[in-house]
Amino acid sequence: MSSLDSAASILTCFSAETPELAVSAVSKQLGMPKSTVSRLMRAMVEHGFLEQDPDTQRFRVGVQLFQLGQLYHAHANLLDLVDAETVALVEETGFTVYLGVLRGTDIVILRRRHGGYPVRMVLEPGIQMPAADTAFGKALLARIDDADLRKLLPPTLVNERMETRRSREDYIKELAVVRKQGWARAQETLPGIMAVGTAVGSANDQPAVGFALSFPTNAVPKDEQKAMIDRVLACAERIAAKSGDPLYASRLAVKTKSNTSATQIVTR
Repeated sequence: MSSLDSAASILTCFSAETPELAVSAVSKQLGMPKSTVSRLMRAMVEHGFLEQDPDTQRFRVGVQLFQLGQLYHAHANLLDLVDAETVALVEETGFTVYLGVLRGTDIVILRRRHGGYPVRMVLEPGIQMPAADTAFGKALLARIDDADLRKLLPPTLVNERMETRRSREDYIKELAVVRKQGWARAQETLPGIMAVGTAVGSANDQPAVGFALSFPTNAVPKDEQKAMIDRVLACAERIAAKSGDPLYASRLAVKTKSNTSATQIVTR
């Protein structure tokens, strides 16, 4: 069992009936060594997932989980809509879709839908990653105007995994392209894994939700990747039509006008 699995198991021990627990009680309930449980629970305290009463030494759920719960609740309606619409995307392609939101300069993955393709990247819900390095993270950042991006982003953006450095201004130029085309591409956490992502908002000012289609690059040759992008954008358009996303409304208006002009030229 991984440390993440063990930590998740520890959290399931807490309930309305047992809001505070001692290490021994958790150890007994999970059938895990007391020393292992103690070490994990101390680490969870350090990250804000648990708190420890200094008098009783018992543990309770920490403020970090409350904050994540509030974040989840704030996005719930739009998140459910995105989740429902991306089912078809997973079924059509066989690949994995991740859903998440922006939290400062990071993304938080909230949901994941696996396709049937045997090779896939596995990122668990709750994982936090730099938004600038991910497909739907870029799409979410692109929804922010440049002035606010300059306040939000550091002067230099470092991608430790890819060993690259970019100035804030160069990155903002990249986001301008993402903003115009409505999607972003990124080389994901594992070598050979690519993702195409976008983000949608709503008419009632719910914070935007991002989603990305993740697939092995050897499964989708470069000349076929446009089809993946088109599928992601078509899914986003369906969502935006239901959520009333004002950014997508303007983009769809331009698209409709362009298609109408093209039809008029053909028919003349």
